[in-house]
Amino acid sequence: MGVRNLRDRTLFALIYHYGLRVGEVALLRREDVDLDRGRIVIKRLKGGAWTEQPLFSATARLLRRYLAERDVAPNDPLFRGRLGALKKRQIQSLFVRYRDLAGLDRRYTCHGLRHSIATHLLDAGVALEFVQDHLGHQSIRSTSIYARVTHQHRVALFRELERSPWIVQPGARQKPATTHAASGEGSLP
Repeated sequence: MGVRNLRDRTLFALIYHYGLRVGEVALLRREDVDLDRGRIVIKRLKGGAWTEQPLFSATARLLRRYLAERDVAPNDPLFRGRLGALKKRQIQSLFVRYRDLAGLDRRYTCHGLRHSIATHLLDAGVALEFVQDHLGHQSIRSTSIYARVTHQHRVALFRELERSPWIVQPGARQKPATTHAASGEGSLP
């Protein structure tokens, strides 16, 4: 079962795609989203820089649909509840409700979406520095917790290494890669 409510689906897509903390998504205002330019202003907490990021296409489609259904003034909160902007606790409660409806383990939290995008970015092969920037970390040390090599990433790296002319494959005919091959380096007797 997916999240059917368009506001909530858009909210959680933004949290995931941009690795937002719950407090950061609560800060978003309508004026932070520029659908014509395909950009969003991300306001980071914990000393992170505020940045303008490109919108993921899927997120842009959700935002376009969401905003078409609502009359949201530029200075209004992007995500409203009955009494104004959604608060952190309300967003966390929404996540818990959807998590429980889906029958997922209680260990899964809204903040886990932030961890998920970091791991998924690394699995996709991006550099740790990109993940640092994407999450708004001031220090690479904060990002390095995601640097553990996942199984998926490890397999992909090994497949690349197998195709590399620099890695000797016993029993396979070696192609001369550079002057190392001509000097006898890089080949097995």
